[in-house]
Amino acid sequence: MTYQNELKEAMKKLGGHFLGALATSAENRTTVRTMSFIVHEGSIYFQTGSDLLKYNQIKENRNVAICSGNIQIEGIAEILGQSMQHADIMKIYKQYYENSYATYSHLEKEVLIKISPKKITEWEYDNEGKPYRIFLDLVQETICKEPYVVSN
Repeated sequence: MTYQNELKEAMKKLGGHFLGALATSAENRTTVRTMSFIVHEGSIYFQTGSDLLKYNQIKENRNVAICSGNIQIEGIAEILGQSMQHADIMKIYKQYYENSYATYSHLEKEVLIKISPKKITEWEYDNEGKPYRIFLDLVQETICKEPYVVSN
């Protein structure tokens, strides 16, 4: 098990796109909602309206978390500006989320947000059915595998 292989596997499990829960927090309030994400060159992207709570929370606190299945991601969000100013990313977004693209992407208030993953935690089970976690630190480029001890 190497850092690079496990990082590739985690990103492969997410695929080119996925639905996941996005958590944002600001002013002592944390919120979460399901979002449509795309994965491109190691970053995760989504679009949202600049009049929505998650946008305002990200403006104040760029630390975000995503959960999709057994994969949990902590990262830093960057507001890139109006969605259609990023044709390369929006072309990918349209491929996976055509209805959302047609409905929202052309709106002036719709913005593209990029998440740079910093930590990835993945829950797995070994061949005997015992749980363990894989911790990837993308800043330090380290990996740690820990059994999850189930006790009464």
